[in-house]
Amino acid sequence: METELERWSRIFSGSSFFYGSEPGSVARRAVKYARSLKATGGNALDAGCGEGQDLLLLAQSGYDCLGLDFTREGIAKAKHLLGQNGHKSRLEVADLTQWNTSERFDLVLCINALQFVGSEAPQVLNKLKSLVAPGGVFGFSAFAREDIDEAPLEGSLYRFHLNELLLNFADWQPFEAARLWQWGGNGGGPQPFATLVAGKI
Repeated sequence: METELERWSRIFSGSSFFYGSEPGSVARRAVKYARSLKATGGNALDAGCGEGQDLLLLAQSGYDCLGLDFTREGIAKAKHLLGQNGHKSRLEVADLTQWNTSERFDLVLCINALQFVGSEAPQVLNKLKSLVAPGGVFGFSAFAREDIDEAPLEGSLYRFHLNELLLNFADWQPFEAARLWQWGGNGGGPQPFATLVAGKI
């Protein structure tokens, strides 16, 4: 059976960009909120950057960026995308369950990535929260479950519940949170997501 690493390595090895080349809406809004708190400069982390669409937005917004992905193919595509647009970023192939740093960031994004680390997703979420500098912003999106009493693990995928996220970020400044359905542009069916953007007080 194909692992998530194998599946995404295969997907990202294609010549086209699986999610397109434009940044996503959660990343755009997280940057907007971060900019309202700190007008210029700063550093940013894109944890699970994939092929680099949101990472490019961070670079274009003036951040000193670090992009992490568990696939070499995603990192190679991200480097190519940034280079094509006259930007660069620090890039690392990294397993979020194992990766650690002492660096703190003004903006951390984890968009459509954390569900793929399975049962360790809550621990990784807490680790990423700890990397946000005081006054910084966290932008998050992941697969959701609609009933909080449902088991969060579905096979190897972890599904967050919106109330679970809100409770986890109770001592942060909430900017927005939503549970929504998204339809995949690649012919996939509707998928429930939980999204959150919050500031670290």
